Amino acid sequence: MITNNMINCFKGAVATVAMAFLLMGSIFGAAELLSTTSTAEATHRVDRHFVDSLDGTGYYVDVNTINVWDNEVTADVYMVKALYNSMYCYGVVYNLENQSYQYTYTKIYQYDTRKLTSYSEVPSLVYGYSNAAIGNNMIMEEVLRFCQNYRPDPNNIMNNTDVGELLD
Repeated sequence: MITNNMINCFKGAVATVAMAFLLMGSIFGAAELLSTTSTAEATHRVDRHFVDSLDGTGYYVDVNTINVWDNEVTADVYMVKALYNSMYCYGVVYNLENQSYQYTYTKIYQYDTRKLTSYSEVPSLVYGYSNAAIGNNMIMEEVLRFCQNYRPDPNNIMNNTDVGELLD
């Protein structure tokens, strides 16, 4: 009788431990699935094309993000500062009527690892791009021209630098 009670207790304990492991496995599996899903949703394929450079900074456009409307052009513009191992991504909105542009968000990456180090959704000031003889505004006008003239062509990979690169 005592032996049967001990065996039944042992069976109950084993069943309890097995259920605990099963529950933990389900929880960890669900957490891993959620983290994988959120990572997959957070990344997107970048197809960066070189536009121009100035003072050691390369300017690129992710052609997957170009949108051209009657009075507005939007795109993700990357500025690579290799000397500082930094890459900046700006969501840019051009207002064609006002001949201006504004950064809507900023992402900063460590260039060699492509690791996101900073993110901000604080819009910048509005800058003019017309009649700019020097500096960043002149380059941003070139970026606008590139966006307006870009036509996807699978046979033309000119200026294409990072096809299919995944970024956060």
